[in-house]
Amino acid sequence: MFRKNKLPTIIITGASGFIGKYFLDYIKNEYAVIAIARRSIKESGVPFHPNIHWVQWDIGNKSMINEVMGYIMGKGGADYLIHFAAFYDFEYKPNPEYQHTNINGTNNILKLARLIGIKHFIFASSLTVTNFYLKGKVINENSSANANFSYAISKKHGENAAKQYSRYFKCSVVRLAAIYSDWCEYAPLYKFLSCWLSRDWDSRILGGKGESAITYLHIHDLCKLLVSVINKTKSLPDFGIYCASPDGSTSHKDLFQMATRNYFGEKRKAIFIPKLFTFPGLIIKQFLGEIKLISKPFERFWMLKYVDLKLEIDASNTRKILEWEPTPRYSILRRSLFLLEKMKSHPAVWHMKNEVALRSVTQRINLVIYEIMIKEEENFLKKIALFIRSNERLDMFKSYIELDIIDFQNYFSTLYHLLMATVRSGDRSLIIKYIDDIALQRFAAGFELNEIRNVFFAMDKIISGELHKRPEFKGKKQDIFDYISLTMQLAIDGIEDVYENLEQKLAQYKIADTPVLFSNKKHIELIKKLSAFHQDFTEDNEII
Repeated sequence: MFRKNKLPTIIITGASGFIGKYFLDYIKNEYAVIAIARRSIKESGVPFHPNIHWVQWDIGNKSMINEVMGYIMGKGGADYLIHFAAFYDFEYKPNPEYQHTNINGTNNILKLARLIGIKHFIFASSLTVTNFYLKGKVINENSSANANFSYAISKKHGENAAKQYSRYFKCSVVRLAAIYSDWCEYAPLYKFLSCWLSRDWDSRILGGKGESAITYLHIHDLCKLLVSVINKTKSLPDFGIYCASPDGSTSHKDLFQMATRNYFGEKRKAIFIPKLFTFPGLIIKQFLGEIKLISKPFERFWMLKYVDLKLEIDASNTRKILEWEPTPRYSILRRSLFLLEKMKSHPAVWHMKNEVALRSVTQRINLVIYEIMIKEEENFLKKIALFIRSNERLDMFKSYIELDIIDFQNYFSTLYHLLMATVRSGDRSLIIKYIDDIALQRFAAGFELNEIRNVFFAMDKIISGELHKRPEFKGKKQDIFDYISLTMQLAIDGIEDVYENLEQKLAQYKIADTPVLFSNKKHIELIKKLSAFHQDFTEDNEII
């Protein structure tokens, strides 16, 4: 339970993403945090901290709002909610994930915020929601969200929805510049640096006059700004828009000159390609990439219309209201020394972090399976019980049929929850961790190996079969196989290993004294906690 009287509580969505993870680490000592993400805490690589509680939820699925609300209220509620979770790719065209996560997900999070009675909702938007086609135009906090590509439209929806909910609690929209870290982790900048600092044939080519420009903000300064927004909750208006950005902009030409000089120790002369020739030039690069003569280019055709345009920012009002300033040493041109040093000293880590940032995480099918398994638990277990206890299968499942009905139900509920935990986390090591105990207990109770095999085959057949019937799994046969069938096969393999080697591993008296699983209440309770959508830590720092 959070110590509500000592630490205010912040909910963070998108906690496994680049910005979410940095902000989580930045505030974890001063706030109690409920982190919401599609990935499990293990997948996200977030280490133990007593102030962090993890909820694995695809926010586009509204069916779990009540469960998440119950969990949060059980932890004492929350004071603030920062909504980072969003989908973005570089294709510049409609994608169902914009509706699922950015629109439906934001609606669900706002509904959750109202249900739990937060004080302040903070929505992470983007400076790209505004058009900046006009030469000399400067973007500020009052600029309209009038860009018309899919990502911008979805962010505009979030801004409008936050404004509507500001009658229930304070809402602040923070429009972000290009956020980067000392490891870079901003995909376009990573691709630019990787090209410019190579010896490839196109390493000195810049489109147009090299004047394409946006603003960059270090993740450290963004964290400072967000904490300022939280701390000023009482003095801020019910609804406000703020620019998380330095003033002005930084051009490709300036970045190129800075990066090449610091990396090579000397100036490299850029080759400027007139805007008129950028389109045919990209066609050639795309073709060479398709036939694998060169790597596929990062550039997309939609990017060409921004050649030599500048996203000029005036964030003076934000600085005044929030009493916040970007740190001079974290400016992109000055901080480049740190980026390049990490690129040189730790190239493997550099590329790993940035390739992760490049990949868009769309709908995670394991969470869809998991959420259905929660909803259909009673139905699935009933079908499994009817299948195993039927008269025509007396010989196949003799030991199971002889179990007391309560013991039978406890046993299969435990196996079901172990499967759910494995599906939810995407971590099959959970099965490996517990299967030895399960096999040992079945052996001690006198169960034949074939009986256990048949039980796991039966569970796979029934659960997979029921999932295949559902429309949301059309064309997802391989995913069901990966998360259900392969997991069950792994369990069978583990049990066979235990049965084969058990007599050599353990003395007979130890086997005889081993309690059967269905009477081991602590074991059952632990596995049920493992299968929950929330991931807490025990006193021994074991994730449950």
